[in-house]
Amino acid sequence: MKRYLSLLLLLFALSLVAGCAATTPRAPVVYQPGVRLDTLSASVSLSVTRNGKGMGAHGFLLYRRPDSMRIVVLSPFGTTLMEAVVAGERITIEDNSKGVAFSGLLADLPEQGEWDAWRQARWVMDVPAPGSSLRDGSMERVNGMGVTEQVTFENGLVVAKKLPNGDEARYSNYEVVNGVPLAGEVIMSGHSGGRVSIRIDEPEVNAELSPEAFTLHLDGLTLYPLSALQGRD
Repeated sequence: MKRYLSLLLLLFALSLVAGCAATTPRAPVVYQPGVRLDTLSASVSLSVTRNGKGMGAHGFLLYRRPDSMRIVVLSPFGTTLMEAVVAGERITIEDNSKGVAFSGLLADLPEQGEWDAWRQARWVMDVPAPGSSLRDGSMERVNGMGVTEQVTFENGLVVAKKLPNGDEARYSNYEVVNGVPLAGEVIMSGHSGGRVSIRIDEPEVNAELSPEAFTLHLDGLTLYPLSALQGRD
């Protein structure tokens, strides 16, 4: 199970994009162009398929613009299995089941293995506000990270993003929450063949979140550099 947790955590991150993403609607989405997701808190259910095997998990996430998020993966009994906090270029990962934590720059994550996917966390956050770019169609752009990507819009909303390496994310089942278009489901297909879907439940949009909400308490845990994640399941 542990080998999939990093993928699940990454897909939690994808829900951040959902604050300004949608897909072909049953009815036209009505929103104010330029509205943006400043904060998000939600329960999340996910499923992941990799190498012919699948599993599910649930948890919750917190997000604050522009680049802060906290992701928690829970066990079936409601205890915390793992959580991560991203703040700008830094990430801290806490593995409660083993009493350890890992911290450093996103760029320091191992280049091979499950944790490499977390290098896309900032890419997930970099999405145009609704109605600020194309209304319908696709365009190639250089995003805020300096990376070239293909972005597809419908009704002024991002419905898909794709990187040159083949990683792709799609968004559907949206609703408007507190005036902001919010996708209810996100599906990511990785270039290595993995597929993960995430469903957002009970979202709260643009409510106040304190700085403490993005702080991990590492007392009693052994802290390692991110390089120690190499080869871990």
